[in-house]
Amino acid sequence: MASQPVVPEFSPISLKTLKLRAGMFLQTQRMEKNSPNYEAQFLGVIEDKCLMVVPVGTFSIKTGMKSGETFIIRGFTGQYDFYFTSKVIQAFDFTFREPAFAYAVLSFPDSVEARKVRNSIRIRTSLPASVTGIASKATQAVTLLDLSADGSLVRSDEAVGAIGDLVSLEFSMGPDAQLSYVVAVARVCHVHIGDDGYLTGVLFENISTADRLMIREFVVAGGGKPSRASRAARWARHESEKRSWAQPFGNPAVRS
Repeated sequence: MASQPVVPEFSPISLKTLKLRAGMFLQTQRMEKNSPNYEAQFLGVIEDKCLMVVPVGTFSIKTGMKSGETFIIRGFTGQYDFYFTSKVIQAFDFTFREPAFAYAVLSFPDSVEARKVRNSIRIRTSLPASVTGIASKATQAVTLLDLSADGSLVRSDEAVGAIGDLVSLEFSMGPDAQLSYVVAVARVCHVHIGDDGYLTGVLFENISTADRLMIREFVVAGGGKPSRASRAARWARHESEKRSWAQPFGNPAVRS
């Protein structure tokens, strides 16, 4: 009997290991519980001294970082899902200019909590799907550009969510005559705005064992249909497994 793939736990690594690139999107959030999220882009780093970020959007620029505040910084490199805490050394505000501009210098973290999420097999796809924000309840049609047992890359016309947000993802796999329906709660790990819309990387956080097995077999088969045994296992579990999609997922890095 195949076992469920285990999502790796977070463990400490150095910031250098992440190999952050200028322009990468980050999510920043004050340490207080229920504080808003701010979008930012990574500018650069001075090893062992500081790193620099630029807030993205009017909301982030006007209400974002201030000197002396401590933030949780989250992001996804394409290989690592990570977060760390950092103190704002200095914030530079040029919002009086046109266009408005600001950037912040942050303290260099001693270590970063990270997990490597790209070891699993991943295939390119073009699967129609729908995504619903757990908090916003907004639903939109999207396309899955790639798929693995641990997550997917989603293309959409509108933003799926900010980094760290939870979404419910629904899609079907396999030939038309034997479609297998999958529902999973996933967390947004990275966001990129391109010419074709929004590209959003998500990591599955709440998905049934049978559905994850179905995805893995689908991926291993290169997009072919899952086996009869896995289809039977999935339907057997549908009645016994109660999915609590809207339950909050605690983040150990956020203080109460």
